[in-house]
Amino acid sequence: MKLIAIKDLKQPRQLKQRLLAEKELLLTSDGQPVAILVSVDATEDPENVLRAIRDSRSRLALSRIRETASASGASRLPLAEINREISATRKARSTLPE
Repeated sequence: MKLIAIKDLKQPRQLKQRLLAEKELLLTSDGQPVAILVSVDATEDPENVLRAIRDSRSRLALSRIRETASASGASRLPLAEINREISATRKARSTLPE
């Protein structure tokens, strides 16, 4: 993926040309990634594109959770222990001030 610095956003014509050519650009600030710019053509519904991105991010987050659970051993907990943890958490939340 090609990079573009925040300062380069001041040149909208060049930004548009780069997006048309590259389709995606990684926006950086001081060399650190801050956003991804994704081109959307006239035939695409931007809401559908955004929904697809959100769905993908959700799947990535779920994969990381599963990897963490596997590495920590939490994925091997018996159901009874999982249910005890859920009950304890719900009880602790119900005693929190609103």
